[in-house]
Amino acid sequence: MTASNKQNQSQQSQVDNFFSLLSAKFEWLAKVPTRQFPGKYAVVLVGIIVVIFAWKFIAVSKVEADMVKKLEQERVLITQQAREYADKQYIKEEERFGQILSWAVRGELIRNNIDQIDQYLNEIVKMKDTERVVLIDDDGKLLVSTDKRLEESNGAELFPREILSLQKITVKSDVDGKKILVVPVMGLNKKIATVIVSYKQQKL
Repeated sequence: MTASNKQNQSQQSQVDNFFSLLSAKFEWLAKVPTRQFPGKYAVVLVGIIVVIFAWKFIAVSKVEADMVKKLEQERVLITQQAREYADKQYIKEEERFGQILSWAVRGELIRNNIDQIDQYLNEIVKMKDTERVVLIDDDGKLLVSTDKRLEESNGAELFPREILSLQKITVKSDVDGKKILVVPVMGLNKKIATVIVSYKQQKL
């Protein structure tokens, strides 16, 4: 009987110890939410949060900046391509116009009908953005000018020799700040004159 009581007491003691351990563990867990941590841990936690937000802000800003830069590069490229296409179309139209003008001027020049050529050129100068039109013979003499202030000028002084010696219709984008259309007037065997149409340079 005594041995049995001792055994029961031993088992009861083990059970009590087990429940005591569990109670101690749950008591510690229950105190975690209300436990006061030292101030330095709070500062470290706040610092980590600030670093995370700062890193996120920098990363987002970099992505946005890269996107803006890429969009700007694409815009510039598209604008450049559109301008090149427009320039090509413009040059084609100017070449067609120059060819017709060359034929008209040649016919009148062969007949020495300078007054008729003067009328042609005065109609052309009325076109949008056209500043002046001149006709210079192959010796550099100014035959016709829509700008009457140039009538006493020598044609060779108005434009460099490389312009006056061109053998095909050419558009020059910047000659003394002007865009010009150079139209050689061909005779049967050689060039007999050059028509030069000067345009106001468009502002970019």
